[in-house]
Amino acid sequence: MNTPILWILLPILAAGISLFFLRYRYLLRWSGLGFGVILATSALLLPINEVFKFLFWDVKLSDQLLIFGRRFILSGADRPVVVLLLFLWAFWLLIMDPELVPMQFIPLSLLGIGLILTAYSVEPIFYGALFFAFLALVYVVLLSPPGKEPTPGVLRFLIFQILGMLFILFAAWLASWIDLNTGNQVMLARSLLILALGFSFLLSIFPFISWISMVGERNHPFLVGFVFNTYFLGVFLFGTRFILEGGWIGQGVNIQVPLQIAGAIMLGFGGFMAVYSKHLGRLMGAVIIAEIGRSLLAISLFQAGFPIYFGMVILQSISLGVWSLSLTQLQQGIHDLDFHSAAGAARLWPILTSGLLLGYFALAGVPLLGGFPIYWSLGSGLSFFPIWINSIFVLSTLGLIFGGLRLLEVLTKNISEESILILGKPYYRYLILGLNIVLILIGFLPQWIFSLTRSISGLLLGS
Repeated sequence: MNTPILWILLPILAAGISLFFLRYRYLLRWSGLGFGVILATSALLLPINEVFKFLFWDVKLSDQLLIFGRRFILSGADRPVVVLLLFLWAFWLLIMDPELVPMQFIPLSLLGIGLILTAYSVEPIFYGALFFAFLALVYVVLLSPPGKEPTPGVLRFLIFQILGMLFILFAAWLASWIDLNTGNQVMLARSLLILALGFSFLLSIFPFISWISMVGERNHPFLVGFVFNTYFLGVFLFGTRFILEGGWIGQGVNIQVPLQIAGAIMLGFGGFMAVYSKHLGRLMGAVIIAEIGRSLLAISLFQAGFPIYFGMVILQSISLGVWSLSLTQLQQGIHDLDFHSAAGAARLWPILTSGLLLGYFALAGVPLLGGFPIYWSLGSGLSFFPIWINSIFVLSTLGLIFGGLRLLEVLTKNISEESILILGKPYYRYLILGLNIVLILIGFLPQWIFSLTRSISGLLLGS
């Protein structure tokens, strides 16, 4: 037995089997939740490359799997990634409403998590780009329920991810002919430029950002939230391992400045879009664009920024979860997700709209909520860098907050209407309130998050 079989092939096999049980909504949901928790717990506790007792047998869990000449490695240092992704999948199963979310979400989302782990674990690491193309295909099917045509945003997403895969593989092939120390510097610069273009497609860095707002506007909000949360996390994990294994940190190739420029541009666009967005789905897209920018800025700090980045991942998962859950429930009582249709919703369904507001304001960085101490740490780390980066950081944060205040004004607008329609079962209303409390507690007790993320970063960096 080895870790790739246990934490990659087994989930992929389970995803395939669960396709035959889609009619059993609640059974599939709760059994999937238990399966995810068991796998995540095994990744947390089981010893790797050591003999241990399992019932009546002595078992040794190897960290490598060889398939067609390619190695897949999930060692003890990779435990945090496995645990994070599996618990993240279990979290989205916990908050999903089987009556409002298409049931193919469960097998396809699990298959997506398996592909992310495959891309992260493969060696040589550049082969991971190929699995992201497969992941994009799975998410296209996930975002396009049976009987519905793929939206233009979904098709654009697929095109960009396939182009990103091609550019990364071509850059890796080109770089394989170059000696980094004595090779042709012109060819090295070209291969790095092609590689940067490939990651720009994968991360949807400007000008390849249009699909984010298009998907947020036209597709199911719960599915969109899951895709935004897991896809970009997978790309960042893949890119971080690419950077670490390439040995670029502290060597001749300076990637800090490109990361900061790209991060500032994305953060600026996210803040600008939030100011003018008049659709709840597009507003989610604006926040995600800003989060991509903040993630790039955090990673540009290297070792000092990785704990901040993983803190952002935890915050983003909870905030997107409560936002997507609230929006899915609220969608049953309004015509569409335009601001005009959502006017006065807070007066009719205060608990549901509280999830929207707290989830958004936490990601915007409002004080006393979970995002504030994390983004404050990021801003402190950036204070030693050029003033224009810090200016964009501050102005974009203000833009996000202004967009949230516009949302608050719309949701609390007095429309002189009453509704007898009760949205959301008690379980989901209590769940929204619980997640709201978690977002507030993170703001008051950030040391809990940072102690966890420092441990995660220490394991991944081998320190």
